[in-house]
Amino acid sequence: MRIWEQGLVATYSIPGYKELILEHYDAFRRPDTDIAVHGVKDVSGPLALQIAGKAVNYAYLQRFHEQQILANARQAEREGFDAIILGALQDPVLREARAAVDIPVLGYGEVSMLTAMTLGERFGFITINPNMEGVINLMIRDRGLEARAAPTTFMECGYPDLSAAVEGQPQRFLDAFHEAADRAMRQNGVDVILPGVTIITELLWKYGVTRVGDAAVLDPRLPLLRMAEMMVEMRSAGVSVSRRGYFWAKPPAELVASVMEFYGLPK
Repeated sequence: MRIWEQGLVATYSIPGYKELILEHYDAFRRPDTDIAVHGVKDVSGPLALQIAGKAVNYAYLQRFHEQQILANARQAEREGFDAIILGALQDPVLREARAAVDIPVLGYGEVSMLTAMTLGERFGFITINPNMEGVINLMIRDRGLEARAAPTTFMECGYPDLSAAVEGQPQRFLDAFHEAADRAMRQNGVDVILPGVTIITELLWKYGVTRVGDAAVLDPRLPLLRMAEMMVEMRSAGVSVSRRGYFWAKPPAELVASVMEFYGLPK
């Protein structure tokens, strides 16, 4: 089984991040499951660093990432991958990707929330970028989960602290996470803590954080992987996504080709 993990912006922007993702998956994956990790464009360098964590603050610039993610999803299917995992909190173009390809597409945010509801009563995301609050709230609302979701809690740290933790200096990150988790529990009644940006997931796994007091801390990688494997098996048994209605219908290949030609995009 081959799974394409699709990150947001360049997965290689933070040195060691891609390797940490793969090491994390290796702890759980089945022997016959191979995972490839990709950014929107598999490049590194000053320009990738310049836009990482910044372009997503603007709806207009996010659209460029989303178009590339959809192109990558189609590429993954052409190359024979069995499933796609969107490894970004806000599940960029999850709905559109499911309409573009026939292989299963899983979203980090959606799977995190669905799993959280089996572990406790009230979940809450902990992340670092307050500008993402509106996007997270929209994702929760679109899935009808407001009754189970607490307000998002933001850590008092930034990307430099996350980079330092990847490189083996985690104290600033860990202190900020535990303070935010305590705040989420006291102020919002959270009993299942969900890591926000995926690098937080990698760092919590790396440093062995699975609980804060009595609250569960979800590691989304395991349910993401197992659900992807399950969806592949379901598809092989004849169970696949609906193709009814505007959001789920897959357009005919010839119409897709015509639209791509009209806009001068690669087919």
